[in-house]
Amino acid sequence: MKLQSYILVIFLILFFLPVPKPFAQNFTPFNKDYNKSDSKMIVRVYLTSFSQMDELKKEGVEIVSEEGTKWVDVSLNNQQLEALRKKGFRADILVTQEELRGLKFLIDPQYHTYEELTLELDSLAQLYPAIAKKESLGVSTQEQRTIWGFKISKDVNQDKDKPRVLFDGVHHACEVMGLELCLHLIKDLLDGYGSNPQITSWVDGTEIWFIPLLNPDGHSAVTNGISLYWRKNGRDIDGDNILYEYQCNDWWTCYTEGVNLNRNYDFNWSSGGSPNPWHYDYRGSAPFSESETQAIRDLALKYKFSLSITFHSYGEVVIYPWYWSGTPAPDDLSLTDIAYNLSSRMTKEIGDPYNFQLGSALSGMNTNWFYGALGDFAYTVEVLPYPQFIPPGNQIDSVYQKVKPGMLYLLERVNAPSLTGIITDSVTSELLKAEVRILELYSTQVLPRTSDSLFGRYRWLLLPGNYTLQILKDGYYTETISGLNVGSGSPTVKDASLVKFKTGDANLDRTLSVSDVVFIINYLFKGGPAPSPLYIADANCDTKVSVSDAVHLINYLFKGGPPPSC
Repeated sequence: MKLQSYILVIFLILFFLPVPKPFAQNFTPFNKDYNKSDSKMIVRVYLTSFSQMDELKKEGVEIVSEEGTKWVDVSLNNQQLEALRKKGFRADILVTQEELRGLKFLIDPQYHTYEELTLELDSLAQLYPAIAKKESLGVSTQEQRTIWGFKISKDVNQDKDKPRVLFDGVHHACEVMGLELCLHLIKDLLDGYGSNPQITSWVDGTEIWFIPLLNPDGHSAVTNGISLYWRKNGRDIDGDNILYEYQCNDWWTCYTEGVNLNRNYDFNWSSGGSPNPWHYDYRGSAPFSESETQAIRDLALKYKFSLSITFHSYGEVVIYPWYWSGTPAPDDLSLTDIAYNLSSRMTKEIGDPYNFQLGSALSGMNTNWFYGALGDFAYTVEVLPYPQFIPPGNQIDSVYQKVKPGMLYLLERVNAPSLTGIITDSVTSELLKAEVRILELYSTQVLPRTSDSLFGRYRWLLLPGNYTLQILKDGYYTETISGLNVGSGSPTVKDASLVKFKTGDANLDRTLSVSDVVFIINYLFKGGPAPSPLYIADANCDTKVSVSDAVHLINYLFKGGPPPSC
């Protein structure tokens, strides 16, 4: 009995001991089809037409760079490479099979962990309280780590009517250089304020925002050694409470848990990424399903940035919106000009300027949502040469010095050629959020652009030239202003004061007259055009347009009846 009791006690102790939660394990996800990275190579395929992208996808190659119009980088084996070349594609090997197999490294302690970043941002905010502020933007999807925003501006604790620029890093966990670039620029701006006239001018006249680490959960998998190639966030896809599961961890295309945050934005979301939860390009269950992308979305909706950079690795290229359905973006000339100036100011490891190219609009990516939904001129900057993600820590400053001139260019450009103004109510002077169009650039490819709700301010980056501005708001007459000249220097300012509709003004000539009666009669009985909006013709305020509205107007105009007053 003593032996049985002893065994029972041991069993109970073992049974109730807490079981440590594994961070990673090798396993085989359901419905998975994976080719090991050591059988592949990285190849740049040059495109002569955008339709060739579809041809590439039919060949089953794995695209490993943001889709572009000049070239695309793919992961493939020897057989696939020969097949492409036989079809006439120019395909240059960037990283061989042997080089991929030899990529083994440890992350240098000079790279910041999440905890170190948090402490450093705290310290900087305390050292420069007049111009620097750390702010919580939300928490990560899985492990509830705070996502930190960092704002630099004069009178930093107030929201001011200034142009805004955003820098962010680490959408993809293994692309850790973005955090370091953001942190280096933060320090340079803070250290230079008051002593460097150019930096002082930028900080005084601009709101500069940083999200150095958008993906803290995925980043922790990298810095904690779970997988140096972790790409996605930390979402527990299969709900088994075992985090950071993977099938392999020797390349960033390995099948893992999590969501690719840079495919989770709500602009053409369903046309990009993968629906397979284990795929490296998994876009999530729905647009903005992840807390991380919700955090940056909410910040952007509140503050409406004019320019932004999202830092990725690798390739030393600037990618910008976009080529879609055979046409470039509506703002292509300005977007391309900024991309050229941005890339020409940054240098590669071998000393040449960065390349730049249009990206695809069909992907649910950060830059496409920022531009397509908000009008922010957004750029993806792929830093580092092939095939590096995490070079030795002693190279961080060198990389920053090569990229820094491009980052500073954004601060210069946001205060250069553009059209801006404040929109108000003509009677009350209330600040208005209204739709803004530049008719020479208007397109339904993008969502309506609006003035912001904080200051009624609109901003539109442009090349020098003459433009026609149109401002629309429900309940107000549309204002169209032609012949606006945008020069090559500072922004051109054009405020607008909107006039509310006069009820009964069916023909929109801003007066009440017999012509409005005729307009209503023609609409009701002679097939004439409808009042637009229809409710403007509702002179008697009965929520419909009928002959009684014409009678109401006649009584008002000729018989002293009550005015239309809905």
